[in-house]
Amino acid sequence: MSKPISFIICFTALFITACTPKEKLQQPETKPSPIILNKNTQIAQPDLYATTPKVVRYDRYLLINTSPTLAQRDPLEQMIDIHIPTSQQSTINDAMRYILQSAGYSLCKKTSSNQVLYNQKLPVIHHQLGPMRLKQALQVLAGVAWQLEIDVVQRIVCHSLRAGYQLPPEILTNSTLSANRMLK
Repeated sequence: MSKPISFIICFTALFITACTPKEKLQQPETKPSPIILNKNTQIAQPDLYATTPKVVRYDRYLLINTSPTLAQRDPLEQMIDIHIPTSQQSTINDAMRYILQSAGYSLCKKTSSNQVLYNQKLPVIHHQLGPMRLKQALQVLAGVAWQLEIDVVQRIVCHSLRAGYQLPPEILTNSTLSANRMLK
């Protein structure tokens, strides 16, 4: 007789705890007053990039994070696994423009210094990139001598020569000659 009694006690305890109201996961948010820059412009509240992740109950047992992913906040952090089409004339410039197509960023204009990088042929090993972050792929394509620079306002990606490296002498003389011509 002890088995049916213990079963009834366990079942009753389980039933009572299952029917108790659950605590709220979050406190209701207080809406801050918007900061007005001018008559037509306001800063979005809450600031997406300054808030902590929010978790909400989606179903009885499911909690979901409603915050945007890292890749949604910073498109250059997205994971890519990409195959760059092969051609006889593929350059670093072509490859970078190809992988930036879906990110919303563009490659900067060629200058006398970065054209040394962008005009080089794309190594065969770089036709298949990933899985890796897009930002890392841009650094891998450029190589160790080039620093990745990102203009997040205009969404432009560029490369400059790292400290300790120098351009080939013929590039330096050609760029100084063209600079002198412009001054005259």
